[in-house]
Amino acid sequence: MSTAELLNIEPLELKFPFELKKQISCSLQLLNMTDSDVAFKVKSTNPKNYCVRPNTGVLLPRSACDVIAQKEDPPDMQCKDKFLLQSLRASDGATARDQC
Repeated sequence: MSTAELLNIEPLELKFPFELKKQISCSLQLLNMTDSDVAFKVKSTNPKNYCVRPNTGVLLPRSACDVIAQKEDPPDMQCKDKFLLQSLRASDGATARDQC
């Protein structure tokens, strides 16, 4: 089962509004489209430049979670970084502390 069948993701493309010498952020909403718990993990091609919270978690059935990615402005004004969102049905042993 693919991430698209488990989660609705908005927006599909992250855009960080540039502000000189300021930390910038972008919000991503994940919606569990199933009747099961869904675990997720957010990865980046450049993890040292981003703070993603929460970067892992468990979504309860039909629930939503906001994920915030923050970064400093790139020194050379170029950014080709990418994010990967992985998800799967969570096992029965997933705990509430892991939930979003």
